[in-house]
Amino acid sequence: MILVDISLDIDVIQDGAEISESLIQKYNLDNKDFKIIYLSDGRKIIRANFVGIVKSKLIDKKVLFSMPKHYMEIKKFEELSIKRKLDHVKLVIKTINKSIAGTQFTQYKHSKYVEGNISFNAYNVIVDYYQKYGLFHDEETYTKKGYGNHISWKKTISRSTKMISKNKKIIFTPFVLRKKKQLSNLVTECMIFAINYTDSLFGYFLDLPNYNLQSYGINPQILHNIAGTINSLIQFQTFIFKDDEKQLVDNLIIFLRRVNNSLKQAISIKDYDYEYVWEKAVEKYLNAYFLKVENNVLEYSKKPINKYKFKKKSEQYDSYHKNWRMEPDHYFFDKTDKSLYIFDSKYYVDVKNINYKQLVYHFLFGNKKNVNRIYDALIVPYEGENVTDIHVNIMPDFLSEGEEIIIYINKLNTSSVLKNYI
Repeated sequence: MILVDISLDIDVIQDGAEISESLIQKYNLDNKDFKIIYLSDGRKIIRANFVGIVKSKLIDKKVLFSMPKHYMEIKKFEELSIKRKLDHVKLVIKTINKSIAGTQFTQYKHSKYVEGNISFNAYNVIVDYYQKYGLFHDEETYTKKGYGNHISWKKTISRSTKMISKNKKIIFTPFVLRKKKQLSNLVTECMIFAINYTDSLFGYFLDLPNYNLQSYGINPQILHNIAGTINSLIQFQTFIFKDDEKQLVDNLIIFLRRVNNSLKQAISIKDYDYEYVWEKAVEKYLNAYFLKVENNVLEYSKKPINKYKFKKKSEQYDSYHKNWRMEPDHYFFDKTDKSLYIFDSKYYVDVKNINYKQLVYHFLFGNKKNVNRIYDALIVPYEGENVTDIHVNIMPDFLSEGEEIIIYINKLNTSSVLKNYI
């Protein structure tokens, strides 16, 4: 269990919000970690461009935390205790890690947009193996004399003393038993290294499970000879045949390569596409809590009800351009009352302009189905309680008689959505 280090000093910024040049220099941020915007009056604004954490060195007590957009007011975060601050950091980092694991076997690889000192894809595979089978071991079979299960009858007959019982049955004494002994090897050591190394770097921020491997420490022979260890693992691959074991060794190699490439870098986890995390988190939240739209308000239950099954929709709409598709993030058609829900997640700081894509969704999907009512909404992160505003209300002059098109902006409490996601 990681104890809270009260000497930790957490600097906080927010994705999409202004960041000072002093913080950029203090944490040696990369060019892709921020965007420079020049205003019409010639002034320059620098905005953060990632969600995650940066720690200059392993022993350094200073940490930079970049919160998601509209997660919490910076001043409010700064007033929290170090324990509460770390709780929020852990929550956000867990969402990044979960989003990576969720795309491991899909066409979209969220890990491409996440940078850090370790490969979380590889780490997740290593931990999954450990949770299923424990540490990897070679097995050596040997025999010993005694009594019990797993008798080797061939060796018992040839090696044991034979006696005749009173009822003229042959008795072998003692039996020869087959036993197995587990032997540690390089794969075992690399598994321990991967789990403990991750814990040493990110234990404060990931709330990692206790695998009772801390006593092994971090093997310095691996840490200071990663290239040689990788070569040995590559050679070891020729001696394993089970799919799970092959996958384990493959991911140990991936893990070590990332470590080797980042030993001299700042300790960090940076997500440059947190929009994807928000989309997935919103989908899970909608499916758990969404109730209905009534009186121009998107209503949610206080407890999970799992009434709807929103999912991403992808459909061709242009006969000439075969690859042009409509893809609303959260789509559901309720067959009971023929209501169509077309919601889109928007990971925005602010929604200022009309969303024409949402109008296109309304017209095309609405014409295709026998729909009584269409509900359109943009779902955005928000620091406060859930709020619904009207984003667009099309004037009757532009619509058929009796037709109504309203696009809502549904502001969902960011922290609640992310907590439900993990």
